[in-house]
Amino acid sequence: MQNGTFTLQHQSTQIGYSIVGNGEPLLIAPVSWGVDGHRWTTLDELAKHFTLIRLDPRGTGTSGSVQEKSEYGIPTLVIDIEALRIHLGIDRWNIMGQSAGGWTALEYTLAHQSSVQSLIVVCSAPTGKFHKRTFRDPAHPLYPEFERISKEVRSLPADHRIKAFNRAIYQFDVQNDAAKQLIDGIFAKAEFNSQRNQYFVMNELNRYNVTERLKEISVPTLIIGGTHDVHVSPQWSEFMAGKISNSRLVMMEHSGHFPWLDEPDLFFETILRFIEHG
Repeated sequence: MQNGTFTLQHQSTQIGYSIVGNGEPLLIAPVSWGVDGHRWTTLDELAKHFTLIRLDPRGTGTSGSVQEKSEYGIPTLVIDIEALRIHLGIDRWNIMGQSAGGWTALEYTLAHQSSVQSLIVVCSAPTGKFHKRTFRDPAHPLYPEFERISKEVRSLPADHRIKAFNRAIYQFDVQNDAAKQLIDGIFAKAEFNSQRNQYFVMNELNRYNVTERLKEISVPTLIIGGTHDVHVSPQWSEFMAGKISNSRLVMMEHSGHFPWLDEPDLFFETILRFIEHG
């Protein structure tokens, strides 16, 4: 496949996507809560071994706008991902999703399992009700800090509020100063779609739940959890591994929510070994 940045006319809008690298196709499933699908530039390391494919959800990046609010939901994102696979002429590809991107990856796999070679779910959960044992849980030691940040940004305009909140809150999720600086820089530059973010909070958190469907997944699945993840409890990684029969669980002992920043060598080696050898 030709490397570069492209757009696909699809339904009533356009889907912006990029391709970099050579090898087996690996789609990075985007999150649906308001940012484009290209923000984790550090994942370009994967392009040394795979054809790395990323797309921007409608209303973000180089993708077009939505006509109806429901298009902000993961089901529409799944439709767009499948349209991109068909457009690129890919028979089966590998899918990787982290955090809410894992939600996208899981829902896509359940809808189009015959198109998935392998599935990788990183620091994610099978339900939108995942807040227990995280900084959003009043019993968690970081909850007072979460409350303080929430109050500080409350009076800001929507787009600025989302940026400021995420820029601060994601500092909880990395384990070293270099990673903290990188995350801070990424979110300082990120653009947010406040309407998409609102739809995620008001609709997707309540709608998303594939807990009872995990047993339907039969493709080879790698589940990676971070032992120090305070955004999504690592217990959810263990739970998913127990429900997906053809799965392998890797817990990264020195990682939080972004294991490719905390333990990059181990993370990328684990991905490479899984896709190449299963």
